[in-house]
Amino acid sequence: MSPEVVMASRAGRFDEALVIDWSAAATKSTGADSCWIAHGGLDARVPITVTNHATRVETMAEIDRRLDRALNRGRRVLVAIDVSFGFAAGAAKTLGLRGRPAWSALWATLEARLHDDDQNRNDRFEVADAMNAACGTRVFWGRPVASSFSHLVHLPIRNVDVEGLAPNPLPKFRACEELAGPGVISNWMLVGQGSVGGQILTCLPYLERLRRRLGDQVAVWPFEGPGDPGAPVVLAETWHGLFDWRSQPGAVRDAQQVRGTLITLRNAGSEGRRTLLDPPSMRALSQTRRRQILAEEGWTLGVL
Repeated sequence: MSPEVVMASRAGRFDEALVIDWSAAATKSTGADSCWIAHGGLDARVPITVTNHATRVETMAEIDRRLDRALNRGRRVLVAIDVSFGFAAGAAKTLGLRGRPAWSALWATLEARLHDDDQNRNDRFEVADAMNAACGTRVFWGRPVASSFSHLVHLPIRNVDVEGLAPNPLPKFRACEELAGPGVISNWMLVGQGSVGGQILTCLPYLERLRRRLGDQVAVWPFEGPGDPGAPVVLAETWHGLFDWRSQPGAVRDAQQVRGTLITLRNAGSEGRRTLLDPPSMRALSQTRRRQILAEEGWTLGVL
């Protein structure tokens, strides 16, 4: 049997899943709006464990621990994390990022520039301000109103033009976000209720280091797909709003969301997970649009 046939027969078959709710909090915190992880086997008989972590450093240490244990046991893991893995097509060119493919250039750039310590102190606003200034375009927006951030003159508090910078020429949403339905917030927004841009800037450096550490044991979907990439560990972005989590027990929405998303992935079975990794809506797009998605934008697991 050829390797291609073997891979096709195993597509969507994972032993375990990790579902992460990421936070861009600037201080140590637990509870709502902090980092949560749901972990469990994709066999319904295996219990799900939900843990809460006060910092991103602690969160990544737990992810590393879980993945290393699974790999040592020869088990495949699907890692679903609620962070966009890319920006709208054309972002790398606008931002002047070097390297190909564009998504990898973004990850490497953020890993090199952003600093995040074990107390959650990070410089994401400074990094975004510098990137806007360097490309001469107001791409990112949103910073705290505190006077200590007033020196970031290339990063406006609101979604407004900045004197001396060209307006953002890039679309507000990626293709998958246009199809995801209501509730999606633009990745260019770095602060405020439901902001996701800050999560992108603080998360991708950790995922880039994970890629370097695990090498060919990890693949990033759909950039290294499409479909099931076949690696022992598959990283996929997701959005909990696409899944049923409201019936889950608990007082903290984040905990309900990671558990509910993992249960959905479990209930989908290998065939359903294969469809999630090879969504019909992506295949229906033009060849040019698909190339942009696979080179830069990425896709959200659950947008079918």
